[in-house]
Amino acid sequence: MIKIRLKPSEWIKIIALLSVFVVGTYASFQKLKPKRVLPIYNPVDLNPAVVDDDLERVGRGHRIGNFHLLDQWGNEVDSSLLRDKVYVADFFFTTCPTICIAMGQNFQRIQDAYRDEPRVNLVSHTVMPEIDTVEVMYEYGQRMGAIQGKWHLLTGEKEELYRMARRQYFAVMEPGTSFDEHDFIHTENVVLVDEKKRIRGFYDGTNQAQMDLLIKDIASLLND
Repeated sequence: MIKIRLKPSEWIKIIALLSVFVVGTYASFQKLKPKRVLPIYNPVDLNPAVVDDDLERVGRGHRIGNFHLLDQWGNEVDSSLLRDKVYVADFFFTTCPTICIAMGQNFQRIQDAYRDEPRVNLVSHTVMPEIDTVEVMYEYGQRMGAIQGKWHLLTGEKEELYRMARRQYFAVMEPGTSFDEHDFIHTENVVLVDEKKRIRGFYDGTNQAQMDLLIKDIASLLND
């Protein structure tokens, strides 16, 4: 058997060449790998159980519309609050002892991931405004570390909040399809909205893998 003896300098050259090959192969793979394209959701794309009858055939052009609510600082806010923002929205209440805790913690994660990105906001709407007053929402925001101008906690008229959840974000089952007050209050749905106010994703706000995906999907929207 012939033994090949290489000088240390020759080994270094071989290792360097192999490293260049591996890095080049990986870079080529990443470049050729299909990019995740987020869908644009319209009512026709969703489970009819979460869409009011008069919206079921809407196949294009759905946008999150205007609203009139109060934030945790007592400011009157409308849709201009989120103009040109990529944002994440959910519906919760401050005294929820179950899934809202996990959802709040995951919103903290999202806030931390995009703390220095002004184009990203978070919006949490209460579904119990009779309890979640401005003062209560402010205290909750302080406990959660909500950054002013980044994470908006919204309260207001119950009819307005429920209209948004049902007809804009499609975050709840409609009456007559296993819907009740309990189901609505405890929805784990988290919604991703782009800068044109189009719905781009639905996620389980209690699921870590889903939240990891959401954080990546936000980056995709920012890079579009």
